[in-house]
Amino acid sequence: MQHCKQAKFNKRLIAASITASLMAGTSFNLFAEEAQPAEQVETINVKGVRGSVIKSIFDKRNATSIVDAISSEDIGKLPDVTISDSLQRITGVQIRRSAGEGSTISIRGLPQVVTTLNGEQYIGASSVTSTQPNFNDIPSQLFKGASVIKSPTATNVAAGITGSVNLKTYRPFDFQEDLTIAVAGEVQHGLDSDEYDPSANLLVSYREDKWGFLTSVSYQTVNLANYFNGRASDEGWTGLAGEGWAFPSADHNLDTDNDGNLDGFDANGDGDLNDQYVAFQGHTAYNRINERERLGLNSSFQADLGEGFTLNADLFYTNMEENQRSAGFAHSDKWTNWGYFTPTKYRETGINDIFSVQEYELNGRRLKSYSQAENYDSSSRNFNVELNYDNGGDFTSTVRAVVGHAKQSYINSYADIDLAQGSQWMSTPVYPSGEALANPNGYTGLITSVVNYEGDHPSWTLPDITNDVNAYALGALSSENNYDREADLKIVRFDGKYLLDGFFTSFEAGVRLSARDAKNDTWDMVAPLYAGNGASDPNGCLVKWKATDVQLNNAACYAGSGTFGEDDFVAYTAGAPTPLTNFGDDVIAITDFGGTSVNNTVYTLDPKAMDDVWGFHNKLYPGNQKSAQPGNSYAVSLDDLSYYAQLSFEHDASIPVSGNFGLRVIQTRLTVTQNTVGAPQQYGVAAGDTGDLVTVREYTDVLPSLNISASLSNNLKLRAAYAKAMTPLDLIQWGGGLSTNYALNGDTGIREIIGANSTGNPDLDPWRSDNYDLSLEYYPGEASQLSAGIFLVEVESFPTNGTVVRNDLPDQDGIVRRSVNMNTTVNGGSGTLKGLELAAKISLSDFIDDGFLTNFGIDTNYTYSPSESDAVSITGEDLPFPENSEHQYNLIGWYQNDALQVRIAYNYRSERYLNSNAGWSALDLWQEETAYIDASVSYDVNDDISVYLNGSNITGEYEDYYYQWADQHAYQNIYEPRYTLGLRAKF
Repeated sequence: MQHCKQAKFNKRLIAASITASLMAGTSFNLFAEEAQPAEQVETINVKGVRGSVIKSIFDKRNATSIVDAISSEDIGKLPDVTISDSLQRITGVQIRRSAGEGSTISIRGLPQVVTTLNGEQYIGASSVTSTQPNFNDIPSQLFKGASVIKSPTATNVAAGITGSVNLKTYRPFDFQEDLTIAVAGEVQHGLDSDEYDPSANLLVSYREDKWGFLTSVSYQTVNLANYFNGRASDEGWTGLAGEGWAFPSADHNLDTDNDGNLDGFDANGDGDLNDQYVAFQGHTAYNRINERERLGLNSSFQADLGEGFTLNADLFYTNMEENQRSAGFAHSDKWTNWGYFTPTKYRETGINDIFSVQEYELNGRRLKSYSQAENYDSSSRNFNVELNYDNGGDFTSTVRAVVGHAKQSYINSYADIDLAQGSQWMSTPVYPSGEALANPNGYTGLITSVVNYEGDHPSWTLPDITNDVNAYALGALSSENNYDREADLKIVRFDGKYLLDGFFTSFEAGVRLSARDAKNDTWDMVAPLYAGNGASDPNGCLVKWKATDVQLNNAACYAGSGTFGEDDFVAYTAGAPTPLTNFGDDVIAITDFGGTSVNNTVYTLDPKAMDDVWGFHNKLYPGNQKSAQPGNSYAVSLDDLSYYAQLSFEHDASIPVSGNFGLRVIQTRLTVTQNTVGAPQQYGVAAGDTGDLVTVREYTDVLPSLNISASLSNNLKLRAAYAKAMTPLDLIQWGGGLSTNYALNGDTGIREIIGANSTGNPDLDPWRSDNYDLSLEYYPGEASQLSAGIFLVEVESFPTNGTVVRNDLPDQDGIVRRSVNMNTTVNGGSGTLKGLELAAKISLSDFIDDGFLTNFGIDTNYTYSPSESDAVSITGEDLPFPENSEHQYNLIGWYQNDALQVRIAYNYRSERYLNSNAGWSALDLWQEETAYIDASVSYDVNDDISVYLNGSNITGEYEDYYYQWADQHAYQNIYEPRYTLGLRAKF
């Protein structure tokens, strides 16, 4: 796990060189600017990198708990392309990427993060059934800033295990009276996708003395190159191939006792059959483009009603449509055996006779190309109305109501394009017109390819047949595991505050009622077929896999010649033989696999041809319809009644001390509705719904909190905090159902069960923890800050992955023949997360009166967060919490004079643990260390107009994943460098 690749090491050197050059100022000859007065920091007119630093420091210094913040550098301009990318600059925040863009986040190594909008919960379109925020659908231009709250107070409505994020939108009283207009337009360009993507955002605010109205709109389209290579499909396709049982193919026969029986394959020639090799049931490489179209709207009305009453009314709306198109190739043995390869480069790991494999010679039955179109449609709307009372007296209060609704739909189409003739796994297909080979121009028998994973990226040697477009034919077409999700949120709350005299400065109390309902319906697309050749019949057999290896021979519904059950019966085949060339201009030749070296051209179907999934499937197999998957459908209601009380205190002595202590009580009622299911139906159709299984649970959490701040001097603060935290699970962890995996037995023609997954367990407990914080903050200037902190998180309970053996799951014909492993989620034990945070924001103008260097600044931080869970690796090592990187740091250098701003940001996180028991092999999945470099340059033409150029991932960093040992490749996500040119104006 400690190996580093040379290319990534070189990127570290590049990053250090770029940042050092910027900080040294070797290439700049500009003028200094005067420091901005401190009283301006609360207005959004504080502009530029330095202005945003001043505002962030102000927020941290004046917070009542341990908080870090980011602020907009100008109207509609957060520091990075996405909110997540900006948040990763905060100490302790780690992010995940989706197609190269920042999406979900973790704080101090844990992803159990709660997000609020202007201080209250909301529903996001990309997190309908989850608690963890996903910022893919949220345009960053709608926000003026965000805070990361690491030590909660009792007044916080929701807290993550290690922190929460509060997003802040613009409101009209943020602006001066009269009309304010801000507009920006830009073009993004990806070096690999080679598209020019436009975006624009507009803010209009009008304010009178007593009222104001604001609308902010953002529109964006992006095309993101997002390549993949490594294991095919999911972790369930990973295992250990043993020499004594996994290699029955003709090339791997070994008669160890000379009795005429084939006993195994001594792959490394050591004279025994005790060794086992990390194996995948498929190896792949593909080209993927994610096309995203985002629309965001933030509208706000504010009115001073007089007598101390102020009304706020907000609407926050997002919509994102995403088309994810993948095209590539894969080599597998179609589940016939694990040992369809010869390990040609391997290493003994020293653990349980396991060998990691760096090069595979694949001798599998199925070499194919494939194409997939995945379409997401996500939207959310959140209404907020609040009435604030503050008449200048001791009592202030807020009454607030929130109504939110979000939905997301997903539909996909997947096409297998075979190079094999098809005789490798079944007899010749039969149709009403007679027998017809599935792919007459395909290869027969086994076929050999080689994949080597030793370099920065894999290299493939494919057989020459891949260069012949006439050798490809459609082998299977499916649309499965689609879903429709929606959620509703309703909140009513009252908060009051009364100022006191003496040691206790205020008393706060409140009550909050929250109701969240989420529903997930999963479904497949099925076609009514009575035979092959694309023929359909409204009364025919429903088929999910329209494939040339699916025979209509199930007693529940069958089709064929002769009499069913008699010797003369011959079943018809579902999938019609369809040469790839039949698709004309929709056939594409692929040579670009994002760094993966492939010796030949690969032909496949253009995924764009399947964007209209229903239209494409109905053209080939008319009459498609939805078929529910009740085992993966569920509904969850989470109702909370919470109330709190908090006292704030202040002691003005030689060392002034202030803080707060309080108690929040949360009473939760959890209702989970799952479906019970019957026996599997024919031809991949999901088992039927046989009723509802409703689980109702109630639990109460008492969450005390204490925050203390001591002013050791005018510029030095010592903070200490303690809190108990509780965070609900993602709803799918409570409600998700059972899904089963099948593979075709070529000898019997039966699709046999090979594994199962259960994603929901209503008996799981929420995350609970005790959190301790201690930090020291030093403020040498208005734009400078030094801080150091230590933290300890003692996790009481958390869900973890587990595997159980099921003896009651039948094959597709309804007969139970074997035991299979089922991956599920169970209550885990305790664990600890502890660490150190160091941060420095330095503006040289705080220390140098004049000269060129006053224009420079540094923003850097480091987080050390080792963790221990109760899980143990196959090597005997204690495993950390999933998603956690032990080390993370940011190094940002910036320059700002009267007109020019330059910023270069370097973000590093060490290797990240994902999960254990991967697949069927008990191996641990890790992501190697990553380092991203982003840069931005802007120039103010005048006070109202700026032009800018941004670069994201400018060194082309990629994500490298491995199983257990750094030389055991699992897969890669390869993202592209992207550049943005834009113009921003204010009126």
